[in-house]
Amino acid sequence: MVDLDRIVPLAPGGTATPLFCVHASSGSAWSYLGLARLLGEGRPVFGIEAPGFDGNREPVRSLPALSAEYARILREFRHGGEVALLGWSLGGIIALDTARRLTRAGTRVRTVVMVDVSVPRIAELPPEREIVRWFLHNVLASVGADPVTPDRVLAGMPADAGAEEVFRAAERAAALPAELDADLLAERYPMFRAHLEASYGFEVTQPYDGPVVHLIASESPWSAMRWNTVASNLTEHIVPGTHYSIWTGHTLPKVARLVRAALEA
Repeated sequence: MVDLDRIVPLAPGGTATPLFCVHASSGSAWSYLGLARLLGEGRPVFGIEAPGFDGNREPVRSLPALSAEYARILREFRHGGEVALLGWSLGGIIALDTARRLTRAGTRVRTVVMVDVSVPRIAELPPEREIVRWFLHNVLASVGADPVTPDRVLAGMPADAGAEEVFRAAERAAALPAELDADLLAERYPMFRAHLEASYGFEVTQPYDGPVVHLIASESPWSAMRWNTVASNLTEHIVPGTHYSIWTGHTLPKVARLVRAALEA
């Protein structure tokens, strides 16, 4: 059965080719809401939310399994009609693999927009403590909080401290913004970890020949972003900021203009 509940409306009105924005490691597609509002009334924009984000399923630990499911969902949702895909970070990797599957199945993919996406490499997962640190950094940076907070919290924790223990310590130290607490972090952490496992177990082995636009944050490591060996029809743009700040302030409208141009090309 195709799980159409994975599709969430961000700006569903309009008749142009719809844009589907694939979740990053958090599993949520709502981080794209600001972008959706800037793309214009004629462009339908939907998010793709990860299995398990609503608590009804276990998180998926395989990137090919995620992209295969999303390809089936989009073919059912669009009945074979044209689509466009966008993904930030992990979402960009999933979007590109989903596009490859859709194209192979006969669905026309207008373009794939990747936003600050590192090329994945198969590797062993880092120690649990490092995964917890990355998770905290990811969550705090996404809401504009101090990204060095995880290091300060972990500095006072025993080496074998579990994730929930770390989250409680962060809460006691008043290191979390008002919208976050230890319980919410503990609820979201398994999905982040599952998606990290998925990315560490995946490597792109098949080329993609459709149009791909990659928006790269100026402060991200360029060497990790070389998709030209995978995507033969690749256009790259540099946007000012970090992996997280490109979604805020004066940079977001620039990102929106580049996405709009890619969709209209």
